Amino acid sequence: MKKKNVFADLHLHSSASDGLLSPAALVDSSNEKGLKVIAVTDHDTVDGVEPARIRGNETGIKVIAGIELSCGWEGRDASIHVLGLFIDEKAASLTGLLQEQKEFRYLRALKILDLLEKTGIQVEELRQQFLATPDRILGRPHIARFLHEKGYITDFQQAFNRYLSRGCPAYVPKDHVDPGKGIEAIKKAGGIAVIAHPGLIPDWDSVWQKIEGLPWDGIEAYYSEHTNSQTKKFCEITAERGWVASGGSDYHGDYGKHTNRLGRYGLEQPQYEELLQWCHQHRIAV
Repeated sequence: MKKKNVFADLHLHSSASDGLLSPAALVDSSNEKGLKVIAVTDHDTVDGVEPARIRGNETGIKVIAGIELSCGWEGRDASIHVLGLFIDEKAASLTGLLQEQKEFRYLRALKILDLLEKTGIQVEELRQQFLATPDRILGRPHIARFLHEKGYITDFQQAFNRYLSRGCPAYVPKDHVDPGKGIEAIKKAGGIAVIAHPGLIPDWDSVWQKIEGLPWDGIEAYYSEHTNSQTKKFCEITAERGWVASGGSDYHGDYGKHTNRLGRYGLEQPQYEELLQWCHQHRIAV
């Protein structure tokens, strides 16, 4: 759902995970688009927060420390993504969990390359890149972009459809972090826990029955790929539950479906101020 006057984008990714822009460049681009507040919410890492905050202080953009945790449970392939906002990125509750996830992501990426190699795809160049950066947060998008750049596929999504999804020749299952554990880590880090892009969850009704009793703080209702009816539905849930409605673009850089998202989706200023008021009422440091 596109907003007319976007003030805050609370869902952005940098090169610290699978975004294309460095944290500083992400801040600069956000500034160029007229944003006043952004949240750096990289996948399973907070490494991009501090450099973004430093650049934000230089440019006048407020940078919120955030995280996007990939959670789930056995028997479910798709993740439930948990957004943490206003976190203390140095909190022990997060750092231990993120180190475990970093190590798993690294090993999983190498296993995927092994399987791709068995199909005849030449991946040694990417393997050497991965081996040279063991602290990098790796994910399937890195591999999908490589396959696209080398001409093995014609578009980004085809990498998942042909090689990387369940039932495909290079599929490797995810490690499952229980959503409750992810929420607990975020709350212990002083943040709020938000259900990310619920409209993208194909089996939302059954998933909702399983997770609605968890101690959520909000839902990402204003999301770039939500329809107007989805936004309305999720705003109604937050109102009923006394939760907060968050919003963001999920921008990863001008690539594939993420092109032209920055500055077009998120929260208008009154909506952001309403979110802040909720945080103040619940003693969340913002």
